[in-house]
Amino acid sequence: MRFLKMIIFCAVLAVFGVSSFSVYKSYLAKHELVSPVLGVSKQLTIADNLWFPLLDKFTKDGELKDLSAKAALFVETNSGQVLYEKNSREKLPIASLTKIMTVIVTLENESLNREPGEKEFGRIYQVSERAANMEPDKMLLVAGERLTTEELLDGIFLVSANDAAEVFAERVTGRREEFINLMNSKARQLGMEDTLFINPTGLEEDEPDFPPDSGHSVEQYSSAYDVSLMSRYAIRKWPHLTDISSAPHIYLSPTSTHQDYDLYSGINLLTTYPGVVGFKTGYTPDAGLTLVTIARRGDKEVLGVILGATNRRDDAKMLLDYSFNKLGL
Repeated sequence: MRFLKMIIFCAVLAVFGVSSFSVYKSYLAKHELVSPVLGVSKQLTIADNLWFPLLDKFTKDGELKDLSAKAALFVETNSGQVLYEKNSREKLPIASLTKIMTVIVTLENESLNREPGEKEFGRIYQVSERAANMEPDKMLLVAGERLTTEELLDGIFLVSANDAAEVFAERVTGRREEFINLMNSKARQLGMEDTLFINPTGLEEDEPDFPPDSGHSVEQYSSAYDVSLMSRYAIRKWPHLTDISSAPHIYLSPTSTHQDYDLYSGINLLTTYPGVVGFKTGYTPDAGLTLVTIARRGDKEVLGVILGATNRRDDAKMLLDYSFNKLGL
């Protein structure tokens, strides 16, 4: 509600000749994130990539009859034009789409806890026993191995590796709980008002790290709208993430610090739907099948979010057809 009021305030100022963008940037400048563990103050930078789907200008055309998803949002990312919307603000589990935020927090913060001699970006991460034992989707990391940021990103985007996500959460700040705090702080920066993260993987928590009476939630959730904000932020700030997710197969050769890894993408639309370039899949029993997909034709880019599907592939194909038809392509 506070965020909504701020947006309305900015719009009013814009009528009187004051840039809402400047006002919002000023607002952010007064709201720094301070890490309670590292003591590092982080200036909010979302104003550099401020973007919201234009839901207020969207006219519903009726539901697609055969859509299995509980919620969906398909948007043209350059204009913010909403092409299709269904329950986009409903709070739902998002499964491994959570890892998109894990990647964002990693890439923005991995320089904070560097070991002596490590370069500022592109760290080397050692795999813990805990991370190596993560199930079910994994790279099959071995405790004690050391991998680069890029190698772990390959695992996250191609096989949705829970072990790789846990390595980032444990090592980026040196404290897993602090990493999760940063995930939620970043969500607030991006305007994700219907989101809560409690782990870096999106798995349902069987045994939370905190006591039942601590006041912490044991369920995490987001919405199709919020996932679109998070995803668009990631692909604009780090375009190479789309390059990773567009690869049907990546082979990591063995090195002196780790075994070889043969990774195959779980995004089958990459090879069956013209223009699809990734981006991330997810599944848990509670969340159902989830997806963020990016497809490009000409100068148009469609970002689609599907949550709670039972037939993700057909939903995605149907909604991409619908979206590009609406764009006249």
